[in-house]
Amino acid sequence: MISILTVLMPVILVVFFGWLMRKRNLFSETTVEELKRLLVNNILPVAIFHALSTTSYTGKSLMQVGMMFVIMGISFGAGFLMRPLIKPPFRKYLPFLVSLYEGGMVAYPLYTKLCGVENLYKIAVLDIAGVLFVFGIYMNTLAFEESGEKADLKKAVVKAFKTPAFVASVAGILLGCTGVMKWFTGTGAGQVYESAVATIVDPLSNMILLIVGYNIQTDREVLIPCLKTIGLRILLQAGMICLMLFILHRLEGPDPLLDKAVLIYMSTPTTYSLQSFIRNKNGANYASTVNALYIFVTIAVFAAVSMFL
Repeated sequence: MISILTVLMPVILVVFFGWLMRKRNLFSETTVEELKRLLVNNILPVAIFHALSTTSYTGKSLMQVGMMFVIMGISFGAGFLMRPLIKPPFRKYLPFLVSLYEGGMVAYPLYTKLCGVENLYKIAVLDIAGVLFVFGIYMNTLAFEESGEKADLKKAVVKAFKTPAFVASVAGILLGCTGVMKWFTGTGAGQVYESAVATIVDPLSNMILLIVGYNIQTDREVLIPCLKTIGLRILLQAGMICLMLFILHRLEGPDPLLDKAVLIYMSTPTTYSLQSFIRNKNGANYASTVNALYIFVTIAVFAAVSMFL
């Protein structure tokens, strides 16, 4: 029990302190937005690049990417079928809130706290599908929903390669497939590199959890559709988790570290970048509130994984 609390309590306390910062006006929203940009554009790409470039890509890992991509497609499509359950103007955002996962900002730090940075590749492989889905389907569909225009593949590709996290993902995958980084980290220079990366990435978890806590707020106007959305996401993702674990166990056999990666990754909120792409103020508030409140579901799953696995 003590070992579980040593993992769980720091997460809860840092999230609580983030919430307290808003209540006490310790940080302005401008400061938090600047901190987000620092994380998303600088620190997070380093973490993603390191995780993906030091991953060993095999037929098994590529199969996992394909399976996760299909799972995301199923849950995204199910979101469109669920739309009538949420009132306008929020219902059009439902598919985006019940599908996809926040890997880098939530799943990575939680999994690292539980399983160690040396096993981060387990969850990073799953997140490759997320990166591909976000820039290939998810954001294009959202752009169509917001503007009524057809998604432009060329513009989407150009935008993707201007995004640091996506560029880091592509570069990390390429180097990982060639095995260059595996060789490099075994050299003296590689050890210096890994020490530098650790110094840069170590504050990532707590900084992200502070931001998550800071964003927790409840607007009465959107609270009911938010709670309904959270309930729908829980039900849908519980089914998707069972499906993913069933397939993995049938094809590959049990792997406790991979099971933990699936449970934590698929219990996170949708990608936090969603809010920045929503033009409607009420829609953005709705998405932000759902994501902020859903972190409690993530923490509950994290606690259960810590205790029982």
